Amino acid sequence: MNVKRRQFYLLFVFTLAGVASYAQPYPSRLGRFQVDQKKGCVPFTITLTNLLAGDCTPGKPCVMDYESNNTQQQNTFTHTYLTAGTFKLSVLYQSIGADDISITVDPNPQPNFEIYACSGNQAAIRVVDNNYDQYVIDFNNDGTPENILPYSNNILTPPHAYAPPGVYNTSVRGRHLNSADNCAAKTQNFQTLASLPTPTMNTLTSVDAATIKLDFTTAANIQYKLEIATNTAATFQLFQTLYGVSTLTIPNLKLDQNYYCFRINAYDPCNNTNTYSNIVCSSKFTATAQGDVNKLAWSTGGIPFVSSYNITIKQNNNTTNFTISNASTQNFDDTNIICITDYCYQITTNYGGGGKSISLEKCVKSFSNKIPTAITDISSAVTSTGVDLSWTQDPAFTALKYSVFRSSNGSKYGFLAYAPTTKYTDILYTTTGKYCYQIYYTDKCGNPSPEGTTACPLELSGVLDKKNVVSLVWTSYKGWKNGVKNYLLEKYNVQGVLVKSIILTDTTFLDDQPDPTNQLVRYQIKAQPNAAGLTSSVSNLVEFIKNTNIFYPTAFTPNHDNLNDGFTVSGQYIVKMNLKIFDRWGSLLFATEKNEPWDGQRDGKPMSPSVYIWKAEFTDLAGRTFSQEGTVALILN
Repeated sequence: MNVKRRQFYLLFVFTLAGVASYAQPYPSRLGRFQVDQKKGCVPFTITLTNLLAGDCTPGKPCVMDYESNNTQQQNTFTHTYLTAGTFKLSVLYQSIGADDISITVDPNPQPNFEIYACSGNQAAIRVVDNNYDQYVIDFNNDGTPENILPYSNNILTPPHAYAPPGVYNTSVRGRHLNSADNCAAKTQNFQTLASLPTPTMNTLTSVDAATIKLDFTTAANIQYKLEIATNTAATFQLFQTLYGVSTLTIPNLKLDQNYYCFRINAYDPCNNTNTYSNIVCSSKFTATAQGDVNKLAWSTGGIPFVSSYNITIKQNNNTTNFTISNASTQNFDDTNIICITDYCYQITTNYGGGGKSISLEKCVKSFSNKIPTAITDISSAVTSTGVDLSWTQDPAFTALKYSVFRSSNGSKYGFLAYAPTTKYTDILYTTTGKYCYQIYYTDKCGNPSPEGTTACPLELSGVLDKKNVVSLVWTSYKGWKNGVKNYLLEKYNVQGVLVKSIILTDTTFLDDQPDPTNQLVRYQIKAQPNAAGLTSSVSNLVEFIKNTNIFYPTAFTPNHDNLNDGFTVSGQYIVKMNLKIFDRWGSLLFATEKNEPWDGQRDGKPMSPSVYIWKAEFTDLAGRTFSQEGTVALILN
C-alpha cells in the first residue's frame, strides 16, 4: 500500500472508531439529567434521559425550556431544533430547582465537491467545501463509505474503479467532530468513461483591449486545464484549472500589443494524462485611414490550422462581409469607402474543426480628395404649386447639401435655395418666367462639384379654333445628359381620367379628331429619358373648353312632306335646352325641355306664315349655362 493510500486508510479507520463516541450521553451542568446529543445539524432532535427519580411524573411534572425563550413545556422529553444557533436547555424540578445544558445546532448545507472522471471507468473526488470537520465519501451511494476526508480544500481521493461501467450516484456527507452524525449529503449523478473525450475550443471573442471571452465544449465530471501562450502557438503554460464550465472571461490582457493562443486539456488525475483540444488565438489587429483607402493588418498564431478569415465591415447601418481564403494573408486594403464616414472592422479567424476567433472592432473615419461628379441628370415636373425638381447623384459621393441655382429669361444664374435631399420645389415658378435650373453640391469631404447640366422645364401651350381643333406646341426638354427618348402626350377629361395617350418624337401635335363626349379637355406632355432610372419630366397642364357651335334654321315648312317640317335648335356638347317660341306680340306659342321640334302649330292649330321669335337656354358638358335668341320664318308651300 502506497503512503497516500495508507494515510487515507488510517484516517478512515480512526474516524469510524470515533463515530461510536458520538452517541455517548452528555450530562447537564449540575448532573441532574442527560441528553443523547448536544451538537448536531439542523433539524436536530435530542432526547432527555436519566432524569431524577420520582420527578417529571404526571403528579410531579418538570418544566422544560428547550430554546431559552421562555417557551415552557411540561414533561416533554424529546425536542427538534429547526433553526441553527446555540440554545440553553433548562429543566426545572419542583423539588430542587433548575439545571441546564448548552445545545449547539449547526447549519446543514450540502457539501460541495467535484467528481473527476478518469479513463478505465475510474473516478476521483475533490471536496471544495469548508463547512464541516470531515467529509464522508461514498462513490456508489450504497451506504458504505470508501473514504473520509478531513477539512482541507483540494484533497483528492485515491482513484476508485467502477465495476461494471455505467451510471452511478455518488454522495458526499459532511459532519462535525463530537457531534451527531445527522448532516445532509449531496448526491451527484456520474457516468463512467472508458476514455476521456477530446475537448473543443469553439469561440474566442475579444471583448475589449484587456479582455477575452472563451467558449468551449466540455463534458460533465472532467477536470480541465486551460493553457495560454503569448505571441506564439507553440509554448503553452498552465493558466487555470476548470470544472463544470463551458465559458470563461480572462481580464488583464494587452490585445493591442500581443496576441494570445489558448488550448484546454482534459486531465486524468488517476493516470496523470492529458487529452488536448484544438488551438485558437486572438488577433493583434489594426485599422488605419489613408487617402481613399482604409488599411487593415493583423497578426495571429496557429497559421497552419487557420482555414480562412472573415472581415466584417460596418458603415453606418450597413454591414458587409467577405472571406479571405488564403490563411497566410494578414492585411487588406478597403478602397470601397465614402469620405468622412465612420467604418468599423472586425476579423473572424476560422480554424479547421469549427473553432473561430473574433477580434476587437477597430473603427476609423475615412477621407478622400476626389472631386465629386457633377449633376448631369435633372428631372422637372410642373404642378399647380410650382415645379418639382429631382436629380440623381453619383453614389460614390455623399452630399452634405445641394445648392439650387435659377435663371429667368436667359439671365445669369443666381443662388435660389439649399436642398437637403435630391428634391426641391420652386413655388415661384411660372411658365412665363422661362426658368432654367442648375444643381451643385458639396460632398462630405468639403469638395464642391463642378458645373453640370442645365434643366429647363417643359412648357406646353396651344390654341383652339372655331372647329374645335386643338393645336399644341411645347419646348424640347433639356436636363438629361443622354437626352430625351420620346414625348408622351396625355389627354384627360373633366374628371381627370386619362382619355388618350400618344407617343411622339416631335414638339407639336394637332388634335383634330372628333370627340363628342369630352367638351373640357386637358393636355400634358411627359418627356421620357433615354437613361434608365430617371423620372419623367412633366409639363404644365393646358385646358380647353370646346365651342358648343349652336345651329338653327332661319325658316321651315310644316307641310308634312317630311322635309324641313319642324323647327329646333341644336349644338355640340349640349346636355340641357329650354326652347320657347313667341309670336311678334310676345305670346308664347310653344315650349319644350326635351329638344322636341316645333311643328308650326299652337294648341293643335296651324299658325299662319310669318316670322316668329325663339329663345333658348342651354347647359353644356362643361357645366356652363347661357342663352340665345333669334327669328325663324314659317313658310307654307
